[in-house]
Amino acid sequence: MIYIAFDIDGTLYDCSPVVGQAFEQGIDEFLLHHPQCNLHKPTTEEIMRLVGIPVDEIFALLFPSLSQELSHTLNDYCTVKLKNLVLQKKGIIFPGVTEIIPELYNKGYKLLTASNGRREYVESVLDAYELTHYFVHLTALEDNDLPDKTHLLAYYKKTLPECKTLIMVGDRANDMVAAQENNLPFIACAFGHNNAEIAHCRWIARSFYEIPDIIENIINNILRNNK
Repeated sequence: MIYIAFDIDGTLYDCSPVVGQAFEQGIDEFLLHHPQCNLHKPTTEEIMRLVGIPVDEIFALLFPSLSQELSHTLNDYCTVKLKNLVLQKKGIIFPGVTEIIPELYNKGYKLLTASNGRREYVESVLDAYELTHYFVHLTALEDNDLPDKTHLLAYYKKTLPECKTLIMVGDRANDMVAAQENNLPFIACAFGHNNAEIAHCRWIARSFYEIPDIIENIINNILRNNK
């Protein structure tokens, strides 16, 4: 059985049009309940530089003055705001995603999510564009108390039934490293947030439409090497 694990932001979806607004709204609501906190409102550019690492780390870096408990509370507020904006389709679904995901599903591939984002965010992206039912697992790091995507892919390798091949698809260096550390093929999405990070990869998709052919090439390559 062949499983394909997709990163979300920068691979299926681009949150950059709404993430600044979500953080601003979340911070405003947080300050209503915690007026003693003096928080800097990060720009979209500041936030997007960190997208790809685990979300708890993003908040720790953006708001170092907050305790862990207050950082988690702020995270909750911002996540709710972001989820609402995503469900309103305020962000951008990459061209080809809504056509290619059903195509991969119909070919018999088992589709997974492999995101460092919160479950609420992952679910909102897939729900907004009616993609949820194509995925066999929407696993978030917090579901199994996993620290990062490397551990998530290791968890998949260990627990997925009849997993002959697992392919990681993503746009950032952390996606590439997670695949490498688990000895998995990696498809680098050059249309995502930082193509310089993955420009040297063997398998590169310049658009989402190229992914089915790359998957077939990877599988054929595996079959040749196993002869």
